[in-house]
Amino acid sequence: MNSLIKLPSVSIVICTLNCKNDLEICLKSIKKQDYPKKKIEIIVVDSYSSDGTLKVAKKYGAKIILTKIRGYMEGKGMPKSIGCDAAKGDIIITIDSDNALVEKDWIKKMIHPLLIDSTINYAICRMAVVKSDPIINQYLSFVGTDPFAIYGSLDPQITYGNVKLIDKGNYMIYNNKISNFLITGGYYLVFKKEVLKEIGGYTRDVDIAYAFASKKSGANIAIVKNAHLHHLITTSIFDFYKKKKKWGKYYFKNQSMERAHKWSEGFFGRFGKINFSFNIIKDLLFIPNIFLSFKMLIKYNNKSWLLHPFIKFLTVIAYLDAWISIMTSSKHK
Repeated sequence: MNSLIKLPSVSIVICTLNCKNDLEICLKSIKKQDYPKKKIEIIVVDSYSSDGTLKVAKKYGAKIILTKIRGYMEGKGMPKSIGCDAAKGDIIITIDSDNALVEKDWIKKMIHPLLIDSTINYAICRMAVVKSDPIINQYLSFVGTDPFAIYGSLDPQITYGNVKLIDKGNYMIYNNKISNFLITGGYYLVFKKEVLKEIGGYTRDVDIAYAFASKKSGANIAIVKNAHLHHLITTSIFDFYKKKKKWGKYYFKNQSMERAHKWSEGFFGRFGKINFSFNIIKDLLFIPNIFLSFKMLIKYNNKSWLLHPFIKFLTVIAYLDAWISIMTSSKHK
């Protein structure tokens, strides 16, 4: 980063619930950053953890906000929204408690596009694929936390090489419009506070991406090169299935919760229902994803791609399992 550029104040928002070990790693990586410590505000929005998470947050000097809201962290009035509203920094960064910043200059790299290019709406990075991780975590680091959503998510589409990017040297730009809409996850978003306010503040990652993409010019998203998050998404296939089913049950149970945009017009793009149905069929058939897994295995020389057809299939089954559980329980009431 150009030394003549004045470094802005930064607020890092992290939502927590009984995650002291993950949070320790996360906050330690933030403290190692080559960035003025006085200009970093760490906000931990905690749902009354009972395992020592708050003790860890205090140890690293985080500002703690307590909320009784548990479960999904995103949405209007939910923990991540609360944290962003409370942020005082010029730049707001949202990361998850099970994330660790890989490079010591991660913050400097991530804010750089926002400081030199006024057309950038927000910045993201890539997930680090760590060979010592469980093989399923390596795979998910390539495709994102929800394998079913690969077709509608920017990060895996970059991995596949399916999107047109403009190379700007230290970063690339993707112009996200409704016609080519892709979502970005909430675990690596970097905004100017003033830009976030223009769209009504933080609600959920899907809404943020859609709100910017809805503008006439679309959204310019900076994908920063050589900046990575180590995301411990899961430790085993069994753990992955439980998490997907839990999320699915939460979603199906709360479909009426307020959203800035309909999922069929946001998360799943312009032809939402068609793409949604097509991808369910493809994932259940299994065979189409086998060909892709070998293509990616050759491209990245990582055996985790052999899991691709199985994990895609398993994700759909987990969501179907969740839907059946909710429908069954509602009939018995």
